[in-house]
Amino acid sequence: MVGKSAEGVHEALNNALVNYLDSIYSVSISESIGRLINFFRGGSDLLITYCGTYVSPANYLLLLLRSLTGINAYIVDPEAMTYYIAPYSEGGIRRVLIINTGLNSSAIRLLDQLNLTGYEVMFVSFSPLSEVVRSRVRDDMVVELPTGELLHQHLLVGMAVGEFLNRSGVRGYRLWYELSNLKPVVKDLVLGYVSKLLEVREFSKEQFMVVSTPSMLGPAEDITYNYNLPTPRYLIPLYNVKHFARYLRRVLLISTDVEEYSIKEIKGLKLTNTAEVCEMKVRTDPLTAPIYGLILSAALRKLGDLNV
Repeated sequence: MVGKSAEGVHEALNNALVNYLDSIYSVSISESIGRLINFFRGGSDLLITYCGTYVSPANYLLLLLRSLTGINAYIVDPEAMTYYIAPYSEGGIRRVLIINTGLNSSAIRLLDQLNLTGYEVMFVSFSPLSEVVRSRVRDDMVVELPTGELLHQHLLVGMAVGEFLNRSGVRGYRLWYELSNLKPVVKDLVLGYVSKLLEVREFSKEQFMVVSTPSMLGPAEDITYNYNLPTPRYLIPLYNVKHFARYLRRVLLISTDVEEYSIKEIKGLKLTNTAEVCEMKVRTDPLTAPIYGLILSAALRKLGDLNV
């Protein structure tokens, strides 16, 4: 692939991404979506927490529920849920949805506390469940879809919200339609972003921070934990960048074009020569931008496989 024309790179990357999406869509998620919808219908208040490597699937679900539905959803750190909220909450929200991406031991502690204090629990797992964990959740309140792909995980929660809305409303329908029809946009994504992907690939040859706006946490986690280069990289919260910039001056900033105001301070670091900033900006609705961002982070991995 080295030395191949730009057109050849576009074609090879497009084919690789279409095959990748075929593998994602080949796994049926209809039963999982149905169980999530039933849980969403069970009440208007909901706590969301998480276990394992990734926070972004839980964060994406929160953004969708708060933006598109009448469900009053709140995200809670799992340690706070286990040790401070569940044991002492009286008369508060009693329904909890857990998104698990690994580490069964932390899930066991969390489930034991929630069961002891009488919470209604929905457990969505993207990693294989041990029998010890499974025994702590009702069979009809478990969704198990073992997948290491963050895109797959975001698609499940996104399509569940779209179906919960019965594909109605302008944004609800658009969410469901776009998440169900990603392959037709791959060619335009490749054409529109391949030069930026190559820039990011070059930038990431030296150690760097990964920083994102809230809607783009998924792509940021994917690049931090799954990008197939040996370069050290660190996922840093948006509001902490100015402190870390004293020690590591290189920042990969992932955002959408409608979140411009929230990244002004980081772009200011670039203007004052405090940090070197490489920005990857996805230009679409923040509710679907994480999905396109995850396709782009997959494209970064594919570029490595293609030896571009």
